[in-house]
Amino acid sequence: MRLTTGNPCCRVGDFMMTSSHSRRFLLFTCIVLTAAAFVLVRELCRVPDGHATITFFDVGQGDSALLVSPSGKTVLIDGGPDLSALEALGNALPLSQKSIDLLILSHPDPDHFIAFPELLKRYKVGALLLPALQNDEEPYQALLAIARGQGVPLVLADPSRDIDLHDGMTLDILWPPNPVPPMADNDASIVVRASYGTGSVLFTGDLSTTGEERMLSDGIDVSATVLKVGHHGSRFSSSDAFLAAVHPRLAVISVGDNNYGHPHPETLERFTKAGIPVRTTIEEGKIDLTF
Repeated sequence: MRLTTGNPCCRVGDFMMTSSHSRRFLLFTCIVLTAAAFVLVRELCRVPDGHATITFFDVGQGDSALLVSPSGKTVLIDGGPDLSALEALGNALPLSQKSIDLLILSHPDPDHFIAFPELLKRYKVGALLLPALQNDEEPYQALLAIARGQGVPLVLADPSRDIDLHDGMTLDILWPPNPVPPMADNDASIVVRASYGTGSVLFTGDLSTTGEERMLSDGIDVSATVLKVGHHGSRFSSSDAFLAAVHPRLAVISVGDNNYGHPHPETLERFTKAGIPVRTTIEEGKIDLTF
């Protein structure tokens, strides 16, 4: 008896082609699933978890820091010297989030707000907090015009009116007075202490030793767990008396490549003498803190 099988179901060449196609499909599926898992993990890491987080962005020679409250409210303090703060913000927030509760501009120097105009166009901003001083320079006035055009309220900082985020996090506005007495723009920087639980961060803009002395002579309580060092670690900031009054456990300096000598060796020596560890964005990139 002879067994007849007829035509084969698939030839060797067909099998090789089908197998190759299956491998490509499996590879594509694995890539898609891996990417989806990465995005899912990224988004889950940005879900509010009952803690307050502060991220000092690496924006080069400038300042920009994001505060996220325990319930997920967002506050951006300063916008850096270029658009890198905008990119850093996009990486830090959930993909679906297109709003910022509050922008704070410590003072109207360009290295603190260059990303703000574009940010105002891309995000719905609850309010823009500004020092109560007059500055007629074109970049600053252009920023204010964009904010008004977007319908963003402009709020002048006033130490008598602090900000409660209603989830345990508060923003205590310490400086400057409103109205601002005659002083350099750097010394009229908004100084704000963000507090949650037993932790607090003191943001000092570009405050110099002159502004520090005025705050101390006015009897203002500047104590904080973490100090965002004034003026990128300038020689003329962070006096011994100011460091003693703040008494921080940690100091953070936002700084990049520069020709100013920031952070200055004399300033760093004052921190060393006071036993205060220092972290810098030029050495570490972005710096994350959690309370």
